[in-house]
Amino acid sequence: MPYRPRFHLTPPTGRLNDPNGLTLVDGSLHVFYQHDPAFGIGPKRTGWGHAILKDHLLCHYPDALYPDAPYDKNGVYSGGAVVTETGDVQLFYTGNVKEDGVRHATQNRVFVEDIDGPAGGYYRRDPANPLIDGPAPGYTNDYRDPQIVRLADGTYRMALGARTEDNKGAIVIYTSPDLENWTFQGHVDFVDVEDDAYMYECPNLIRLRDAADNQWYDLIVWCPQYEDRDECVWAVGKLDGLTFTTDKIQLVDHGSDFYAPQLIERDGEALMLGWMGLPGKDPDTTLKAEGWLHCLTLPRRVYLSGGELYQEFISPVEPQHEHPLVRWDAQTRTLSVGPQKAQLPEGVDPDPQILHDGCALEVIAGGGRLAFANVVL
Repeated sequence: MPYRPRFHLTPPTGRLNDPNGLTLVDGSLHVFYQHDPAFGIGPKRTGWGHAILKDHLLCHYPDALYPDAPYDKNGVYSGGAVVTETGDVQLFYTGNVKEDGVRHATQNRVFVEDIDGPAGGYYRRDPANPLIDGPAPGYTNDYRDPQIVRLADGTYRMALGARTEDNKGAIVIYTSPDLENWTFQGHVDFVDVEDDAYMYECPNLIRLRDAADNQWYDLIVWCPQYEDRDECVWAVGKLDGLTFTTDKIQLVDHGSDFYAPQLIERDGEALMLGWMGLPGKDPDTTLKAEGWLHCLTLPRRVYLSGGELYQEFISPVEPQHEHPLVRWDAQTRTLSVGPQKAQLPEGVDPDPQILHDGCALEVIAGGGRLAFANVVL
């Protein structure tokens, strides 16, 4: 059986990791992603790949960004996209430079023209780059993954994953009136939350409407890094200035291969794609057999109800309900997918929705309360 999935996005060649710059244009989802096309056979050259998803069909465009500017010569790292009020698409990314083993991180902008044209767009770096040259005082150069949203008052907010000089994870906030001039505001203060993560990566800070009470809430999805593990978590609550109040933090996905998702708001809900991999985990099975490494999840619909986060596949095929690796223990109310396990509360039917596509195995259960993304080799 071939490893390459039919419906999960994989790179044509080389290594894929984080999804970047999710953008909806005329009903089509543009998906950028971290791409090192010569991984395993040539020098590292990480840029942005580009594909479009329309009517559940994937089409690859030529790579959009390469590390060929002085401020990103060692990598065009992760970031996001924003659609301005005039309909223009702009990309933001972290430029990586390493000299004598020392990293320098910058935040940069790219103007995009004709993104839905036959060539997949034309990309021009802002001559003013880098817009943010290095970290704010008190932070290290682990300072990356800009996510941009346009606020109700017409201004813009950037959320960055960061690491403080005393090795604490943080989500840093900048604001701008025009997407060019950015003002540092500080980092998000999670009220009554104790965390020993040394770094926060890939933050998503958006507002969603809860289906139960029709009220809008702030949702944060991010990836805390610990000495012994990497996770992806969510919290829903209220952001007042830089103070975020929530009553719980939970895993987005309980599988063995899920990291660095991106979310974009759509009509009070969100679309989400994640990387089916983890930092430092590069099994060479698919690379040796077929010349590519890693895939993204299928798109998922994400919504809130009663303060809980729910997920649902957006898939061209109907899910299965049984699989040899998926097991339900009614006594302990535990769902297992391979070695990964998670519990469902009393009264919630597991009803697993299972999609096995090449080497990609995804499961959503409990009416959307639990999700698992696993690579099966």
